[in-house]
Amino acid sequence: MSLADETGTDVEIYRRHGDDGVYADSHTGAPEQLLALLDRLGLERHTMPHAYVWHRTPERLSDPEKIRMASRAAAVLAATGYRANIDPGVFDRPAYDTAVAELTARRRAVRTSPEPAPPAASTPVSRPLPPTIRRKP
Repeated sequence: MSLADETGTDVEIYRRHGDDGVYADSHTGAPEQLLALLDRLGLERHTMPHAYVWHRTPERLSDPEKIRMASRAAAVLAATGYRANIDPGVFDRPAYDTAVAELTARRRAVRTSPEPAPPAASTPVSRPLPPTIRRKP
């Protein structure tokens, strides 16, 4: 059982005790669309056969880069309607706010573009709510 299963969210973002990686646990049976989104955000996918899937920041990144990646992922997850919690120890407000501003600017550009936008991109989405910032149990 993943941490996301325990909390009832789509994704839990946190750091495991004694490990410098930042993890993004998705709930059991998470749709491929969610898993692929986490892949596109730069997180590395890992699986425990017949159990669950999780993502982790790449080891090659510095600690500040890992935290920025996790915070940007939280912003994108919130903007796309997923329920995500992020531990305050791996939350970077400026990185989160920058990601939200970039998403908002992209949506505005799509809405004002003279070319027709694909259906999914033309759906207006309001500014995402910040993820729940909660310490893991």
